[in-house]
Amino acid sequence: MKKYSKTIIAGTVNLALMGSGNALAEEGFWDGVSERVSKEFNSKEWREVPDEALIPASRIKWNRLAKAALNLPEWVEFSLSQRTRFESVSHPWRNGQNGHIDQQVPMQSRVRLGVNQGPFWLMFEGQDSRTHHVSTHQSILDDFDGNTVTNKFDVLQLFGSATFRNIYDTGLRVDAHLGRMTLMVGSARLVGRNGYRNTTGSFDGGHLAIGNDKDWRVRTFLTSPVQIETAQMDNSSRSRLFWGTVFESTQLSWLSGEAYYFGLNDKEDPARTSTFSTFGARAYQSPAKGSKFEKQDIGKIDYEFESAVQTGDKSSKGVNKDFFAYMSHAEIGYTVNAPWFPRFDGEYDYASGTNDPDSGSNNTFDRLNGLRRADMMQTGIFGAFFRSNIESAGSRLTLQPRDDLKLMAKHHVWYLAEAKDAFSGSNLNSDFKPLQDKTGGSGRFLGHDLEMVAQWKLKSNVIIEVGYEHWFKGDYFKRLPASAGLPAGGEKDTDYFFVNTEFRI
Repeated sequence: MKKYSKTIIAGTVNLALMGSGNALAEEGFWDGVSERVSKEFNSKEWREVPDEALIPASRIKWNRLAKAALNLPEWVEFSLSQRTRFESVSHPWRNGQNGHIDQQVPMQSRVRLGVNQGPFWLMFEGQDSRTHHVSTHQSILDDFDGNTVTNKFDVLQLFGSATFRNIYDTGLRVDAHLGRMTLMVGSARLVGRNGYRNTTGSFDGGHLAIGNDKDWRVRTFLTSPVQIETAQMDNSSRSRLFWGTVFESTQLSWLSGEAYYFGLNDKEDPARTSTFSTFGARAYQSPAKGSKFEKQDIGKIDYEFESAVQTGDKSSKGVNKDFFAYMSHAEIGYTVNAPWFPRFDGEYDYASGTNDPDSGSNNTFDRLNGLRRADMMQTGIFGAFFRSNIESAGSRLTLQPRDDLKLMAKHHVWYLAEAKDAFSGSNLNSDFKPLQDKTGGSGRFLGHDLEMVAQWKLKSNVIIEVGYEHWFKGDYFKRLPASAGLPAGGEKDTDYFFVNTEFRI
């Protein structure tokens, strides 16, 4: 582990010094840096960057230390970030794995560079994702060395954009983006920018948003999802098209939400094609945001409800099937007016499965490009559950002892939606086959899990997270026939542990 510690320390130092060269030794180089940093981030004149119209600002808004240190002009966007994580998972359950403990040190580095002239931006974001394996078992060194973990330096975003804040004096704001970009819609359950996974999905195409720049907007996009390649340049294909339209509103104080339509036409692999539509809506009231120094909206109920329906056609190995599936999420929470501002909530998730896999219909929900961590569990090399053929119910407690520290504990019970359908979370990538008992004799009970996470956020530039999860496996794993391919020890409880550090400048 010592060599990985040295790698992490060296990477952090290099990140902080990158681009400065011998200038650091020059007298007066750092003069005024703190003032420039304060102006760059804390000023009310914070300069909006163009991808704030594509994803939540929290994903990209932090102190621009590197920009301030280099004294770059206002019309330049520049930042660096580096994330290193140690993670370990015991008793693997995926068909194709050995039964040993898996450990990895995935590392993700990003550089952002943009230039602005009037309403126009040209934006580049590059990302390097790779992993260092800690496991001593040679036979499992490549368990997770696929495109969810590794993507050697590549283009994550490269687009041109234009923003008009009062087009033709109508009070309407228009944002247009063309090129490669990342997208996030609403809750990100169906379209999101990966946060925990070591690689990040993106899209080639166009995006247009029109709204009043306050509390509503309409978004539409036509894209081709980018196929991540581990050791060569990523690419997209005209044989895979993904498009959609979304209406977003926060006009009512007690009700916010979205209504959306997504379309997918995927004929990249002739053996497995998909053409279907997704219709959905979400309604929510955000949880209270408290701190040790302010008590705003504490002691209130919050909620979130989202449902989506999918309809169309899917084919596999030349067999075409009618496709109809659906999913729902329900959550009700309450923030107590007490020290540490405890918030309790109850959660329920359902994503349909196929009752008879040999029939002429497919009812297994397709999670599209959605994220799972917020509702389900840590992902990375764990990620046991997907929003597909799954049902779960549980509760969560969050605490905020101080402004920069958050604690969370969660407990969920897990079932397959349909006993005969595949356990989707058992094939993380193409290297693994899903666990499945087509007779249904193994039942639906997958078990329950207990998760605890602590996050410490130093300003906006250093984030440290530590988490532990114990999955008490259910009878499903004990009843699976040998033909299902459960690895040795896969029926035993699984422990997942991670330490995550992120530096952003």
